[in-house]
Amino acid sequence: MRKVLLLFLVVALSAHAQIKIPKEVSKAKRSVVSVITYKNGLLYGDGSAVLVGDAGDILASSTIFQGADSAVVIGTDGKVHAVQRIAGVNTTLDCLKARVSQSKKLIPLLPSSSPVNVGEELYLMSYGIKNSGTIEAVKVTAVDSVYSCAYYTIDKPKMEQTVALPLVNTNGELVAVMQPSSAGDTISGYAVGVSVLNDLEVTAMNYGKGFFRGMKIRSALPATKNEAVSSLYMQAVIGDSLSYINAINDFIATYPKAYEGYLSFAEFAAVYNRDMDAANTAWDKALTLGEKPGEIFFAKGKVLNTIVQSGDSLSHAMLTFDNALCEIDNAIKSDNQPLYVSYKADMLYGRGDFAGAYACYELVAGSDLASPEIYTKAAQCKMALKEYDAAIVMLDSAVNYYKDYNLRNAAPYMLTRALLKVSAKRFREAVIDYNTYEEIMGNGQNAEFYYMRFQAELNAKMYQQALNDIDRAIYEDDSNVSYYIEKGMLCYRVKYTEEGIRAMLEARELAPDVADVYYLLGHLYQQGGQGEKAKEAFEKALSLGHQDAENQLKIIK
Repeated sequence: MRKVLLLFLVVALSAHAQIKIPKEVSKAKRSVVSVITYKNGLLYGDGSAVLVGDAGDILASSTIFQGADSAVVIGTDGKVHAVQRIAGVNTTLDCLKARVSQSKKLIPLLPSSSPVNVGEELYLMSYGIKNSGTIEAVKVTAVDSVYSCAYYTIDKPKMEQTVALPLVNTNGELVAVMQPSSAGDTISGYAVGVSVLNDLEVTAMNYGKGFFRGMKIRSALPATKNEAVSSLYMQAVIGDSLSYINAINDFIATYPKAYEGYLSFAEFAAVYNRDMDAANTAWDKALTLGEKPGEIFFAKGKVLNTIVQSGDSLSHAMLTFDNALCEIDNAIKSDNQPLYVSYKADMLYGRGDFAGAYACYELVAGSDLASPEIYTKAAQCKMALKEYDAAIVMLDSAVNYYKDYNLRNAAPYMLTRALLKVSAKRFREAVIDYNTYEEIMGNGQNAEFYYMRFQAELNAKMYQQALNDIDRAIYEDDSNVSYYIEKGMLCYRVKYTEEGIRAMLEARELAPDVADVYYLLGHLYQQGGQGEKAKEAFEKALSLGHQDAENQLKIIK
């Protein structure tokens, strides 16, 4: 019996050995490579990968790259090639695309576009120097879909050493790559379809973020120029100085005749290094390449102004407000965009040239860049010039911008307009704005709002409304002594003596050492015919340093 089993095994092995491997499949072995990753000069991870595409890319496991700072690829000829960039990643499917140094000996596999059916035979290839890698025929037992990619089950148990190895069809085309093993799964293996390559891209949205942010191996730029430009500008915002300059250098190397790279380099040299000579050279280079000089002048002016406003003590002839303003003026002369005029207005406002700033904001207000923010800035200029009526006109425009369709958005500008109307002594109009604001936003306003409206009502001689609002302010913030004092003064004016006394007694409880409390209390007692109590209050005010209390005591005597 043992002899029969042995004979059967020999025959089976012999039959397996005689399986004819298609010629194209055998040639495909040259596209399997070994990957070694390093961290701090030490071996970090290793595995296999497959060459894909026409840019010297490999499709590998993302796991062995996570945290690595360098990596190499070893081809079947034993030659070592450095990994230069990470060109895409999907950590969920443990797939990563990396770019290696170009070589004619690195032969990529073509991706298959043919569907794979259950029962179809594929070939699993392993890495080996001088084509010593193995080729094993496997059968597809199930076809599913994961994240829009085909997902295959094959009749081979998962093993760690098969991760990222390719599965090819009889034409030697790449169909799928093997997935990591799961604990306890000893029956089947799984592979993700080659369409996963479509998901392995660097874009403006993921460049420098997520997996790429934690990678020490640099990311490739996005494939298109527009995406690369967007990545460059985003890196200026979210990246550190090293990642930013790396992105700039990559961009200039890839697009040497594109002005955006030199514009970004100028900003980096000026902002990060204060190397104004290098920055100026780059700006000049950008001007020779760019079709819109206004954009370069504007960028230069913004950078100069930012450095000047930062108060950096580093001295350089370029770093003056006048030079920055000159560049903005050059931008406006070259291309009179409202954006440039608006920035000039901000610069002038910051320097206290409110008339000049207003003139610019007024121009912007008549353009397609008009907005409530622009109207408000123009109003602030007029307010600084104490031209309150003109300021109110601008805020009318801000309110009307939203008035027909979104009153809640108009409300903040209405509140600002109310404050301006108080400054313009248009008190009753201010009260109307306060009331409208409250109607829009609801009754639950804070103490400061009720106090502001109280002041407008007081000046408009709307005493009952003013009394109601100071009471509401006290209700919202019963620890603010000044509210009680304001109420006491109003009560004294309208001869609500008893109510005023009660307010001042509460103020005395909160602030027993405030002279004004006793001084006003003395007046209220005096108004109510309580001479002795008035005298005691004035004496206490005098002891606390109130200058007019002595005169009041003389009057009482």
